[in-house]
Amino acid sequence: MNGYLPHRRQVLLSALALTGGAALTACGQDGSGSPEKSPAATPAGEPTPGGVLRYGTVAAGGGSAATDPHGILFNQSDWIRLAALYDVLVAPAGKGGVEPRLALSWEAEENATRWRFRLRDDARFTDGSPVRAADVLHSMKRMAEQSMMNGDRLGTVDIEGCAAEDDHTLLVTTSEPDAELPRTLAGVVFVVPEGTEDFDEPVGSGPFRLTALGGQSATLARNDDWWGEPPHLDGLEIRGFADPQALAAAVTSGEIDVASDVAPAAARTADQDDRLGVLSRSAANGYPLLMRLDQAPFDQEKVRQAVKLAVDRQALVDAVFLGYGTPGNDAPCADDPSYPDSLQPPERDLDAARALLAEAGHPDGLDVELHTTTAYPAMSTAAALLERQLGEAGLHVTVREHPPETYWSEVYLQEPLCTGVYAGVGFPTWARQTALSSSAYNETGRRDEAFDEAFASAMAEEDEDRRVEQVTALQEEIATEGGLVAWGAGDGLDVHDARVHGLPDGTGYARMLLDRVWLEQ
Repeated sequence: MNGYLPHRRQVLLSALALTGGAALTACGQDGSGSPEKSPAATPAGEPTPGGVLRYGTVAAGGGSAATDPHGILFNQSDWIRLAALYDVLVAPAGKGGVEPRLALSWEAEENATRWRFRLRDDARFTDGSPVRAADVLHSMKRMAEQSMMNGDRLGTVDIEGCAAEDDHTLLVTTSEPDAELPRTLAGVVFVVPEGTEDFDEPVGSGPFRLTALGGQSATLARNDDWWGEPPHLDGLEIRGFADPQALAAAVTSGEIDVASDVAPAAARTADQDDRLGVLSRSAANGYPLLMRLDQAPFDQEKVRQAVKLAVDRQALVDAVFLGYGTPGNDAPCADDPSYPDSLQPPERDLDAARALLAEAGHPDGLDVELHTTTAYPAMSTAAALLERQLGEAGLHVTVREHPPETYWSEVYLQEPLCTGVYAGVGFPTWARQTALSSSAYNETGRRDEAFDEAFASAMAEEDEDRRVEQVTALQEEIATEGGLVAWGAGDGLDVHDARVHGLPDGTGYARMLLDRVWLEQ
């Protein structure tokens, strides 16, 4: 998941939804390379009921809050609010897992081109009406109608073939075999009552209900009629901050209880403050280097390999993430069951890199431009470090920085060497979006019919162990032969008041669910 044409950004944020999807991003694993972290908000005792959680996040998209749960969702503040208001069909769980939400069970038929989801019978909307399969189908149809706005979050779903067979049975068909469909849908479909087109007064079936909304701020109260275990909190206050520094300052001053996705420097400062805690979510974001195989000089495999060997991955993790992260092995999806753990990050070898350049016909080195943007500060920081690292191997880099307003439409996918963004996507979703020959956002211009056929075969494999084995081989192939330098994955960092317990430590949509959070009174 990557970049940011308006709807590409959807995919990134909605991976939130996808993760089961492998939340993930560039590569990395838990543990090594990270500084000592405060423990994830682990309960110090029995949860105490009551209180209102004041939750802050950066509102990068600015403007008013998005109310349509099926359209453009630029800001994390929108996702947090909508995840509290609306239930989803299924939700991500653990490393690539899926857990029931409105759907209690699901099964595949006909080579994984037809799926039946059995819905729970005790879920009700806040207007008192029961949640039915027809409501889910209506919600999915709205998403399909707005696919260009929401990043095509439904994936392979063939909406014309879907049907509500009865009040509690939903038939979902796909355009091609897709044994990973439940993971694709995990956290994706916000369910609204059939016929709903106006969301000024939202009717949902989630753990909270809306009481006020303005700008990027919202207040919500506990939904006492929710089918799930009652939330510990009386309510939520969600605030979107335009400035990351203002967000970090607000939690330090006590203005809010949680500052989500803060910069590593803010987390390091909070680690020294006994009033605060830091929750780390491993492999939450990455800023890979993208080399296009269809453009010189990266159409030469030896040049690509020289780049990979010139990169000092640990130095990048230390400088860009301040150590809150792990070096990557160029496999794209670290929080996916298929991640090739045995594949080690390439060791830096400047002599070997120079030799490869010479063998490729560049004995005196090679002049290249690296394109980046300030859409995320880490992108330009990484580019500056890569300029120096690659230069030491004879790759003479000139960094060109572009404004976010034009980068994703005029530079990304067009220039031979760019920086990208990954966050919260499983490998099947990532491959369909960015790696297959037919991908709309084929980031590296790779064309490989054998890879595409192997991917299709894996998606038709209903035995999970065999499918994971096949997809692992595809991740390894991308890592060793592709144009992706996934040099490391940074942790997602939430700073919180020490009284806050039970914050979700997953990535993607899993981190949006706040119904188990409680405040020490």
